[in-house]
Amino acid sequence: MSYGEQQKEIETIRERKITVKLSAADCDRLVIKCGEHGLTIGELIENFVGDLVGGTYSNESDERDYADRWFERCWFGMFPEQTLLSHLLCNGYEPENYLDLLDCIKYAEYDKERAKEIPEEYDEEELSFIDGDIAEWEEKLHDMRENWEPETEPNMGEEIERIKKWVEEKEELLLKNENRRPQTIEQFHIKQWIDDTFVKGCLRVEYTGKDTAKIMDNKGDIICVEYKDGEVRECQE
Repeated sequence: MSYGEQQKEIETIRERKITVKLSAADCDRLVIKCGEHGLTIGELIENFVGDLVGGTYSNESDERDYADRWFERCWFGMFPEQTLLSHLLCNGYEPENYLDLLDCIKYAEYDKERAKEIPEEYDEEELSFIDGDIAEWEEKLHDMRENWEPETEPNMGEEIERIKKWVEEKEELLLKNENRRPQTIEQFHIKQWIDDTFVKGCLRVEYTGKDTAKIMDNKGDIICVEYKDGEVRECQE
């Protein structure tokens, strides 16, 4: 990576909580190996991760090559399970987006049913678009699953739970805030606008209300937006 790119990554360095399962004997071996070379356990893991993923800090090309070969020769590298999660990641999709689409379909179906019971609480014009929105989201889900070929008939409940667990772990590592994912149809429209507007992504998104959000762009500027009258627009905080 370029010097500028590395500096941006360095600015995001934080203490992260990672849990591993080790035997007492392996813990003893690990602290001895670290102590013999003047390292803390954290420093050793930091260096290994840097070489394994070619990350922010890495040693030389040989070390990166050895770490990559280690990974590829392990059972998980040689025989990966063809899960929906692996399919999404290998094809450049954000697993979070898959969950967001599922949530929006769920909320839209809920609104359709509730509108039948309490029609005065819903705008007729917005309701008229719900079926079209659902069809569009279902088509996107279908496109994201295209060419996924699991070895056996998948249990979609288990596949979704695997994605949720992965997303939760990722968000915990990245120290994301609680309101990071859309929960309403309006918020999902805002997310679509964000994806279209910030091609390279933004630093942080916080959904502050049913139809509002606060965005920090890549320059660190704060932008407040709302979804109103069928469109997303900037607003006052």
